[in-house]
Amino acid sequence: MFEFWIQTDWYIAFVMSLMTNLGVYFVAAYLINHLTQKITQNNRLGQYIDDRPFKEGQKISEIKNGVFACAVFSFVSLLARELFVGVIPVSITQLLVEVLLFTLFYETYSYFVHRLLHTKIFRKPHSVHHYSVRTTPWSAYSVHPVEALLIAMSAPLFMLMWPVHLGVIFAFHILGVVFTLLIHSNLKLNGSNIFCQLFNRYTGSHAAHHSIGNVNFGFVNSFWDFCFKTKYIDSKALESKSAGLD
Repeated sequence: MFEFWIQTDWYIAFVMSLMTNLGVYFVAAYLINHLTQKITQNNRLGQYIDDRPFKEGQKISEIKNGVFACAVFSFVSLLARELFVGVIPVSITQLLVEVLLFTLFYETYSYFVHRLLHTKIFRKPHSVHHYSVRTTPWSAYSVHPVEALLIAMSAPLFMLMWPVHLGVIFAFHILGVVFTLLIHSNLKLNGSNIFCQLFNRYTGSHAAHHSIGNVNFGFVNSFWDFCFKTKYIDSKALESKSAGLD
């Protein structure tokens, strides 16, 4: 399938990318949303972090914006088609190096792009995403096309700096989409095991970002948030600020 996508006409490659992005987005968002609803029906299992009412027309707006974002991702994927060095790494060492370097690059790129989106010049485009104060999985890619373009350009920019295989970029993209949907689930699990603690750390951190604003810009870890003092961890203060937004 990769070989066909690489060699076919650009418009066919675009349609293939679009169908893949839409498929992952709709299937994963539906499943995560459905599981979240099931879990929160039983308070012993979990509850919503933010249970305020949704804004009028929020879900429809989120899905519409998500579809446009998938289209932007698919167009930018055509750049990756021109920049890759191969389909699959030829050794475990090569795979690990590419994974490590892209992880470091993307965490840095996403933090500073996210900070940029909160500056005056980009505040209006980014407000599309922050329209969803109480988030859902559908909120994950409810973004302005400019923001979608900035998100999508991470892979081509990295590929200009370091030789990377298409399979690595594809895997990162799919996992990144699913992870982004999860951290927008607005779900807190009741449990003390390491999985629950880790899950709650991510969902709680991103819920705080949507409720408060200029905090918790990191994607997977808090390294840059700690460096620039944008890490927000006070749950009691979060509850107070969230209540003040009602």
